[in-house]
Amino acid sequence: MVQELLKELEEEFALDNVLPKDHPEILRFERFVKWLRDGGAKFDKVKMRYYSADYRGVHAKLRVRKNEVLVFIPKDLIITLEMAKEAPIGSKMEKAKLKLLSPKHSFLSSYLLQELRKTDSKWQPYLDMLPKSTSNFPIFFTEEEKGWLAGSPFLKQVEDKIEDVAKDYKTIVDAVPEFAQYSLKEFSHARMLISSRIFGIMVDGKKTDSLVPLADMLNHRCPQQTSWEYKEDVKGFVIDVKEAIPRGDEIYDSYGRKCNSRFFMNYGFILEGNQDNEVPVKIALEEDDPMYSAKIKIIDHEDPKTIRISESPTNKNIEDFFSYLRFTEFQGNPMTLYKFEFQKSTKKKSEENDFYETYHGTYFPPLSIENETGVLKKAVKLAKTMLGQYKTTYEEDLKILETNKDLSFNHRNCVLMRAGEKKILMKLIELATLGLDFLNMPLKKAKEIYDKVKDKDMFDKYFIGMLFPFLSGTAK
Repeated sequence: MVQELLKELEEEFALDNVLPKDHPEILRFERFVKWLRDGGAKFDKVKMRYYSADYRGVHAKLRVRKNEVLVFIPKDLIITLEMAKEAPIGSKMEKAKLKLLSPKHSFLSSYLLQELRKTDSKWQPYLDMLPKSTSNFPIFFTEEEKGWLAGSPFLKQVEDKIEDVAKDYKTIVDAVPEFAQYSLKEFSHARMLISSRIFGIMVDGKKTDSLVPLADMLNHRCPQQTSWEYKEDVKGFVIDVKEAIPRGDEIYDSYGRKCNSRFFMNYGFILEGNQDNEVPVKIALEEDDPMYSAKIKIIDHEDPKTIRISESPTNKNIEDFFSYLRFTEFQGNPMTLYKFEFQKSTKKKSEENDFYETYHGTYFPPLSIENETGVLKKAVKLAKTMLGQYKTTYEEDLKILETNKDLSFNHRNCVLMRAGEKKILMKLIELATLGLDFLNMPLKKAKEIYDKVKDKDMFDKYFIGMLFPFLSGTAK
């Protein structure tokens, strides 16, 4: 027992001391800790651990009890959106009433850049801890690295993000010429730092966005291990733990449930086994469709539509996907088309101020055996077409991940990204193929076969929620 404890302590000591005491990184850690403590922060049970350049984590220095307050960061050590707007450049941006694509990120980025240039910034110990490189974020990928995403619809999102950041930069420079002292590359770097560590909080009864030193060093884990909020009664940012944490274990924040495209774009990493992963599928009307003219009028010439589908059993986009296909594949009385109601597609903005297009419409149950057959065949065709755009198969990607241990961090994430998209498309083909079989057999037999399907994922939404009720005559 004693030997085991000694071995554990030795291992923990080794992990905490991978760098020599005079290493610049250790000196930065020490200055940062002193700055936090001098400013009134409290974090007695946590310690920071160095993993590699620009990659650290927060660990339990002592055992942490469930519901215990883990970290307290006072208001004076928090950078807020209001500070950014009151700074020299921010005040001019505010006065100019700029129409920015990502206002809060742009204001905070401008503030960060100003403070980084100062020789006497009060935030210097914190600024020194920020990553010097953001090369793991896709907007900074080389052409060679982007080549690993060939065929992926995510590439378009990356190009859109690069364009959006450049537009905001130009908007600021045009209104505040002195901002040109910072390059677009510097602004882009700051934007990624902001997007990956911003906290939305309530201070003095007003919603604001902020940078919270130390709290922004917690890495991601889902489900939640900790919770955080700004508390007025103590005038500071507080992190509580939702479960007991043994000494030495890493302490995590949850960045929320989201698609890997958002993790990759805004945080620079991929979450393996992410059930909330999505792939955007474009659905276009066929111009040789006899009913093309009538259909294009009904959707007000908004064609194609993009719908993000997921293997998650709780994701409702699969309903939008099949509902819209029932419209595109409909053949029959033109007057029936007018029963379909459509909303405009929207460019949604995530909490990271990342834009992604998706369509959400009115749900339409299966219309007829003939129509549903066309729907499922179209689903297979769309998925196979998208899979044909990639340079590798899903199986090849898995083999690369398993056998190539020398993959760079970025290359590995690219393979994980494209493999995740392919997995969803393959599940869609499996779903549609099974559905086509079920349309041509008795319902009882179809249900018996379905009961034996092991990995249902998004299947239940379609079979239990749509197809089986339709086949039994109980569809609503």
